[in-house]
Amino acid sequence: MIDMFAIAVCGHCDRKRIADLSSGSSLCPYCSKTQKTKNVKVLFSDPDQYVVRKAFESIDSKKYAEPERKKGADPDPVSTLMYRYEHAADMLEKLTVLAEGLTAMKGIFDEKDIEELFPGNGKKMMKMIISADIVIGSGYGKFKAI
Repeated sequence: MIDMFAIAVCGHCDRKRIADLSSGSSLCPYCSKTQKTKNVKVLFSDPDQYVVRKAFESIDSKKYAEPERKKGADPDPVSTLMYRYEHAADMLEKLTVLAEGLTAMKGIFDEKDIEELFPGNGKKMMKMIISADIVIGSGYGKFKAI
């Protein structure tokens, strides 16, 4: 099945949100209710999550604050990490968010993990993270956030 992302309207709280239509159900980050993806009202969809995020941001000129989530596992930690990265104020904050997010997801990370998120920029970003002193080494080429 091809991944398909959408701007959808929650059937419980009527708020617009991003949903992964390729999964069987979707958890609303605002009201924490689960809805079958086949039943959500879709306003816009695209297989590229980045395109959907940009469309979602353009719905309103203000930036959306990341919603508070109830206790439990993040249904899409990579998406959450990228959201936090994109909305960080400056490069140091972006690098810190990236290092802390990868550490939270993987325990330790390396250049390949960054390369997966930012193709063609893994080496450059790893050097920037190391020079910013926001990580400690945890073996050859392996790091974790301080």
